[in-house]
Parts: sequence; structure tokens; C-alpha cells
Amino acid sequence: MIDMMSSNSNGMLDEGEEWRKKERTILLRRLLGVERPENYTQRVKVIKYLEQEGLPSNDVDVETLASILRDDQLESLLMLTCTNSTVVFKGRYYTFSNGMLQHRGSWDIVRKDLTEFLNAHGRKGYALLKAMLEVDTDTIAGIMAKASEVYGERLNPINMLIELRDGLRIAYSTSMDEGERGNGEGKRGRHKTVWGILEEVRPLVRHILDELCHIPRLSTRDAYMEFEYEVKRMDEEFRTYLMQLMEERYEDTLRFGRDVTSEYITRYLRELFGSLYLDPLLAIAQQYSLTDSSIVSEKNHSKVMSTGFNLALFGDPGSGKTFAIKDLIIGSENGVPAHGLPGMNRYCGGMTPAKFIAIGEAYEGRSVNFIITEFNDWFKYKGMVEPLKIAMERGIIRYETKSYSIRPYRFTSFFSVNYNTSVYNKNIYEPTIRDPNFKAVEDRMLCRLHILTKDRYGELAKRQSSLMKGILQERMACTAGMIRDHLTLVYAIQRGYHKDFKPKQIMINDDVVDRIRDVMDVIIEHIEDGSSGHGEYRVPFSVRLEKKTLQLASTLALVRFFSFNDVITIDEYSLSIALRYLVEEAWIRSGYTFDVKSVTSTIDRVE
Repeated sequence: MIDMMSSNSNGMLDEGEEWRKKERTILLRRLLGVERPENYTQRVKVIKYLEQEGLPSNDVDVETLASILRDDQLESLLMLTCTNSTVVFKGRYYTFSNGMLQHRGSWDIVRKDLTEFLNAHGRKGYALLKAMLEVDTDTIAGIMAKASEVYGERLNPINMLIELRDGLRIAYSTSMDEGERGNGEGKRGRHKTVWGILEEVRPLVRHILDELCHIPRLSTRDAYMEFEYEVKRMDEEFRTYLMQLMEERYEDTLRFGRDVTSEYITRYLRELFGSLYLDPLLAIAQQYSLTDSSIVSEKNHSKVMSTGFNLALFGDPGSGKTFAIKDLIIGSENGVPAHGLPGMNRYCGGMTPAKFIAIGEAYEGRSVNFIITEFNDWFKYKGMVEPLKIAMERGIIRYETKSYSIRPYRFTSFFSVNYNTSVYNKNIYEPTIRDPNFKAVEDRMLCRLHILTKDRYGELAKRQSSLMKGILQERMACTAGMIRDHLTLVYAIQRGYHKDFKPKQIMINDDVVDRIRDVMDVIIEHIEDGSSGHGEYRVPFSVRLEKKTLQLASTLALVRFFSFNDVITIDEYSLSIALRYLVEEAWIRSGYTFDVKSVTSTIDRVE
């Protein structure tokens, strides 16, 4: 059973000696503590042992020790230096318990124990383990919040945590200064208790959850079939792609990642699509947003929102909407290479909204993107606005018909959709969706209108001609793969699939928020009188537009992930693109009632 947990299974580590070295590194760090300045005596013991064995003693960091020590030397060193017999290590190749090192793994036992744990606790146990894999350590409150989100309702995990720590001995708790950077908040000098899963068993736990993730009880046959045939396929597609990236293109991806910016991607798309570049840019940005990265304030590092957003392209038929959100993201039969995340996009062609609500249960706790190219059709069915609005707010969906009911579940994924609208004189648009409440759904998406003008038709015809000749495919061939690899690696890090880098937050300062507010103030001033009937101007959009602008700027900044050692800040170019979107969207929503050039002059022109 252990042989199944190879690099081919998780795509994160190489086989054999490299895995052994990684386990020795974790083991030495846990038992020796030589990297802590206060452990001077321990360092002296290690140096003396190295000199006795005729090994280099000028550097005693654990990674060097893990590389130069044989197994028998490792055992001798631990017997000489380890004084804490309560320390536990349960690796694939090594076991340490009761003060003794054994040159055999513990994963068979851990697998058996975890299977019994999951059988006993079902979805609650699954939700807890899933939540703990998202972070290295967290407080009980933090773990409870994450586990409750996966479970779909409030979940108190304390008894299960104690079982994992004291019974299975694969979890631990430790005291941490609240001033240290972590997931909790507090004042320096006070302490909090954080919990985590032993580092050496995390790959196995993740593998078991993937293997046994049918454990969540699904309400309908639709959800069950979706899980068996789509969710598992998508998981395998992502793991396989990540594995190949790590084995064949990892260093190239890191090099690309240190140089790539949102400006680079914009330039690439402009070369391909000319003035139509913003549509594919928004679609690619949404793929980065699926990391659901935390956006925090500069003042106190408190979380204000996440990057994940829903995208809607609407307008005249034949205006290029489907190409941007579908063909460019998952690839097409005519050779357009995929630019989006592997295994994270579910195309919903021909699906009814009731079917979607049923299968959505199978994706609970996941952050994927549902691509819907005929969103209009979903609103031919009564009662669809409310559940879709809740889904876009990532809330708890409840749905019941005469023939079946779906248990309440939290929708944690996102949408990219397109739909047709009626466009009248002066480019005023009106959705063909007649439901009076549809505006509530539209308001929860990052939207862009497409009008089939002469200029747009010319650009679309030029693109179609280039596709027919194979010119676009040839231009995309190299860069599309590099962008996709970079996107996948950033997603893997931010979602906990890859541990060489720690997840990063995106920090917004007061200047970014003020810039967005200032532009919106100018827009409000320029909007002509759309009287509400009470002598006041009617604003045709909500404050969510400012939030979506900030999410877009933050997501575009995430492209520079490997340019930062700590938190990511929003660069000027990413902010300028987001502000351009803000002005254009407000202009369209207001029915073109202000001079867009006057407003645009208040922000830096994006070249």
C-alpha cells in the first residue's frame, strides 16, 4: 500500500533518496533544535560527533546533516543528543517513538488508523483533516471556521483534535507567541495554542482524503455520479499535471515566475488579439483568483476579502464571449492551447440549473470554476435567482423539490459565464433574462459588455482568419504553456499542494483604497441625472463594484508571486488595469451618461 504513495501519486516529491533526505531533515529539525540560538549545548554535541566520525563540522544545519549522515550515523547521533522521549515521528521511511529510531516507516499503521478515524467520524472527520491541510498550524477557532466551511454547518472539532493528537498521534499542539506571524490575531507577549498535522504524514493524509473522498455523504445520484466521474477525473488531471511540472519544468517555471508580470501577460494578449485583449486578460486573471488568496490590510494584517471572483461577459451574440471564458481557458479542438488551471474548470454545457445545484454538493470545500456559456437558459426555470445568488456569495445552498431534496451545503467555487443582451440605440443594453431579480445576480459578478461594433467585428474577423491559418496557435504554443505552468504552481502553493514555498497574502495599503475611492467619486460627480423620482440622482450600480475592482487589482498583482519574499503588494500597472475596468463598467451601467474621457484622465493611461 505504501508503494502507491510515490511522486506519481502526489506530484510533490521525488522517489527514494530524496524523500528519505526530506524525512531526515524534518526528523533532525524536530529532535535536535540546533537551528535555535539558545541550543548552543546541542550544537556542541553535534559538532563533536561529526568530528569523531570524520565528517565536516563547520556547518551543522539540518539539511546538511540530512545529506551527509548514513542511517546508522543518524541513529547514533539521535541516541547521543535526543533527551525528549515523547517526540514522535511517523514517516514513510523512518519512525521515532519512545526515544528510539527505527529504520522502517509508519505509514501502513497511519493509513489504517486514519481509515478507522474517517469511518467513525464521516464527513466531520473529513472536514477537519481537510481544514488542517490548508495551513501549517492554526488555533482551534481558526480550524473550527475552516472545518465548518467544508462541512457546511458549525462544527466543533476539539474532541477529534484530541483524538488525532493523543490517540493516533499524528497531530500536535504547541504554544505560540501571539505576536508571531500566524493565522490568529493578538497582542505580543500573550500566548495561544496552535494545532497542526505532523509534517511527515501530511502527504499521506492528503492522499487518503483524495482516495476516500467519497466519504462525504451525497444527497442525490446526480451528485454521486458527478463525484465519481468528474471530480475524481479533475483531481487526477491536476495531480498529473503538477507532477509533470515538478519533474520536467519546475526550474523553468521558477525562472519565468521571477520575471512575469501582469503587464507581460497583457502585452502577450495584445499581440494576439489587439484591442480585444481585455476579455482574455480578465479570464486569465479569474484563473489566478481561484487560489482564493487572502487580501489583508496594511495596518493590522487583518483579512478584508479574498481574491476569488465570478466573471460575466455579456452582449451581442457572436462578439467573442465564449472564446474568452471557454476556448482560451480549457483549450479548443481547433488547436487553441489551454491557458487555465488543469482540473479546476468544469464546463457546464447543456446543463440545467437544477442539475447544477445537485452536482454542486460534490464540489463542497473545493475552489473550482464552473464555465456556463448560455447563462440565459438557466433563467427559463422559476426560482433560480435565489440559489444562484447564494452560490455567488459562497453561502449555504438549500434546495428542495417534490421529488427530491438536497442537504444544505456551502458552495465554495466560482463562475465564469456569458449571456446575450439586447443592445439598443446609443449602446444601451438590457438583459434578455426577464427575471426582475436578475440584477442581484449580475451585481455579484465582475461584468463586461460586448457590443458588435464595426471595429469589434473587424478584430474578431482578423482573429478568426489567424485561427484558420494556424497563426494564433503557433504564437500561443510556447507562452500559453509557461503561463499555465506558472498559474498551476502559484495555485499549488496557495492551496497547500506544494510546500517549498509558503502561501502569501496580498496586502493593500491606504493609497490603493483611496485611489479606487477617488476615481469612483469622480464617476459619481459626472453621472447625469437618472432621477429616482425623489429629486436625487440614481446610482445604477452598488458599492460591490469597488470591491470587485480591488479584487481584480489584487489578483493581477498575484502574477508577481515569486517577486516577493513575504506579502504581495499591488503594483501600479495592475491597479491601472483595475481602474480602467472600474471606469468602463460604471460607464456602461450608467447608460453612458458621463464623459468617459474626463474620468479616464484622472487615472494613469495604460499603454
